Amino acid sequence: MNIQPVFLPAPDIATMTSLEVVDFINDVRARKAENESLEFPCKKYSKLQHKHFLDKVLKVLGEKHSAEFSAQYTDTTGRALKCYKFPRREACLMAMSYDYDAQARVFDRMDELEGRVRVNLMDFTRLKEMTVAEMQNRVSLAERFSFEEHGQRGSGLMTQRKKEKRMIANAHDVVLKLSQLELPGFDQEVKALV
Repeated sequence: MNIQPVFLPAPDIATMTSLEVVDFINDVRARKAENESLEFPCKKYSKLQHKHFLDKVLKVLGEKHSAEFSAQYTDTTGRALKCYKFPRREACLMAMSYDYDAQARVFDRMDELEGRVRVNLMDFTRLKEMTVAEMQNRVSLAERFSFEEHGQRGSGLMTQRKKEKRMIANAHDVVLKLSQLELPGFDQEVKALV
C-alpha cells in the first residue's frame, strides 16, 4: 500500500513575498554591476520586473504547485495585485533560477526570519559566559565541524584541522576542569585507593 504524505498548512512558517525576492535579485545585480564599474541597470545586468518574475514562477514551480503560494498585495494607488508568499524552499528555488548569489542572500534572509543565528563554532571567546552543558555542546559541535570540513586525509585543509584540534583540546580542558569539581577530602581518599 502506497501512503502519500499529507502536508498541513502552517501559519507560523517564515515566508518571503515575490516582491522581496525580486528586490534581492535586483540588489545582487546592482552590486555585480558596481563591482564591474557599470551603471545599473545595463545591458549585462538588467533590472528584473515583478511581472516577468511572476511568469517565471509558473515555469519553475509549475502551475499547480505555485498556486499554493498565491497571494495579493496593495500597491501605492490602492490596487490589489498578484504576488506570491514563498516558504524557504520555494524562495530559494526561485532565486536560484536567476542567480546563485541571489539564492544565498535569500537563504540567509530566511535564516533571519526563522530566528536562526550563524555561529562560528571555532570561536571560544565567549565560552566562559555559557553553562557547563552549553560549553560541552559547543566543544562537541566544534570538533564535528572541524572534522567534517577540514579532516579529510591528504587535503590541504589538514593544517587548518591541526590548528583547530589544538584550540578544541584547550577548550575541552577548560570545560573538563569546570565540569569535574573537586570535593575536599573526597579526592584524597579516591587518590589513595588508586
